[in-house]
Amino acid sequence: MAKYKKFVSVVAYMCNQEKCAGDFIGSVMNKCTELFDRCELILVNDASTDNSLDTVRKYLADNKPTYMVSIVKLSTRQGLEPAMNAGRDMAIGDFVYEFDDMLRDYDPSVIDEAFEECLKGADVVSVASDTKIRLSSQIFYKVYNRFSGAQNPIGNETFRLLSRRAVNRVKAMGVYIPYRKAVYMNSGLKVAGIKYTSTFGSGMNVHSVKKRRSDLAIDSFIYFTDVLEKVSLAISVIFFVIALIVVIYVIQSFFMDDKLLSGWVSIMGFLSIGFVGIFTLLTIILRYLSVIVNLVFKQQRYLIEDIEKIAGN
Repeated sequence: MAKYKKFVSVVAYMCNQEKCAGDFIGSVMNKCTELFDRCELILVNDASTDNSLDTVRKYLADNKPTYMVSIVKLSTRQGLEPAMNAGRDMAIGDFVYEFDDMLRDYDPSVIDEAFEECLKGADVVSVASDTKIRLSSQIFYKVYNRFSGAQNPIGNETFRLLSRRAVNRVKAMGVYIPYRKAVYMNSGLKVAGIKYTSTFGSGMNVHSVKKRRSDLAIDSFIYFTDVLEKVSLAISVIFFVIALIVVIYVIQSFFMDDKLLSGWVSIMGFLSIGFVGIFTLLTIILRYLSVIVNLVFKQQRYLIEDIEKIAGN
């Protein structure tokens, strides 16, 4: 008998993960059917080039599911964020588990722990391994949290659980969400976090998707922080100070009758003032582009080739 009378959606990203797809479906969905009255599984296939799809179909044929399965096939490789946006948009559960990777290094009991946090009032529950993350990721999170003005700091995550209220809140902010983690953590709703010890032992985080997320860093800085504006403004100030020093030097030399190096003052003054203008203009342009970026949020950014439905028993 199910522990909770709830309908839960499980959305998982699949891209060349034939080796772990069967284990993921078996462990995660067995736990969900044990916990919840009704479940659905939505697998988003991001143009896998291995046998991931065949592996999933064979597993489901051999282990007749008691839940609805939807396989969303994207037309081309579109990346983690657009793919998971597509899966989340299809989810109809009261609660939605989002798995950015099918590689499982956690005990299924963590799924229950995450839901218990929701029962305590959290709308967004972040689940992360306590293993060490790469230095580049540490730097990214530190800089992001410093300049984003975030309500809740972001960090590494293995999967997350969202209430229907959280899903509706973030969807109301725009059809396309370029970096779900940042939006979920700063949606204005209560957030909770869970740490678990990886079953793979200590060491660096092993999740394969995290290695493919480096291209999101620059986009995230542009979307959610003003770090580029501040860098541009700081450079403008530096060149303004240099130009001011040159002007003071010229005035001082003029009254003290010092011999000026021919052409040096005019060249330095011209370059400094020129760079002040360039970077000031760049700051204004970056600010203007941030407004355009907000409008881009409202555009759908994924293309679905086909949706395969597999009805459970």
